[in-house]
Amino acid sequence: MMPPGMANPYFVRPGFGDSPVGSVTAFAGTLGAPDSAGAPTTVTAQDFVTNPLEAWGWMYCDGRTLSSHDYPELFAVLGYVYGGSADQFKIPDYRGYFLRGVGTDTTNDPDIATRTAPPGGQGLSSGVGSVQSFALETHEHTYSSAPAPSASSPSGTAAGAPSVTATLTTGGPVPGTGQTNKVLVSPYETRPINVYVNYIIKFTYGLTPFAR
Repeated sequence: MMPPGMANPYFVRPGFGDSPVGSVTAFAGTLGAPDSAGAPTTVTAQDFVTNPLEAWGWMYCDGRTLSSHDYPELFAVLGYVYGGSADQFKIPDYRGYFLRGVGTDTTNDPDIATRTAPPGGQGLSSGVGSVQSFALETHEHTYSSAPAPSASSPSGTAAGAPSVTATLTTGGPVPGTGQTNKVLVSPYETRPINVYVNYIIKFTYGLTPFAR
């Protein structure tokens, strides 16, 4: 039941410049534990205090499953690209990911053939939602070889030639000449310096504040 003096929330048409449903943006604030059942489209006054993000039409991109009946606008945008069937669909899960613009019909993603379809979804392997694993560009290093021995044995083999043994390097990369900075390594990925944000997605064209 609504508090005295308050009207029910209502939907409005998007204003000029408003973010369309399905828009994703980086949110610098912290979020509470997401509601696994999703945010209802009917918003109470308390929602503006406990969960202002979803009360204003945005939700965390955590891959949750939603009802197409409760979120018809978002379903019209996403469909089953990220998973789901019948009256259930999933939103994207961007936790831990870098985002990249679709590279179809360009050469900006030269490894586009290595992309895979959204996990559990019905999107294309080269379309929105497709995933590409980490990689390090192919490269080579040159090394100075040991000098050849100056004498030969009677059999014609090099005298004193050292035996060759394949040995893995240890310790990882080292700083270059004249540098003292430690070279940071990871056994899992190649990455640039980065900062965490919360990716959020617009799910409705406008839940407005309660009229007083």
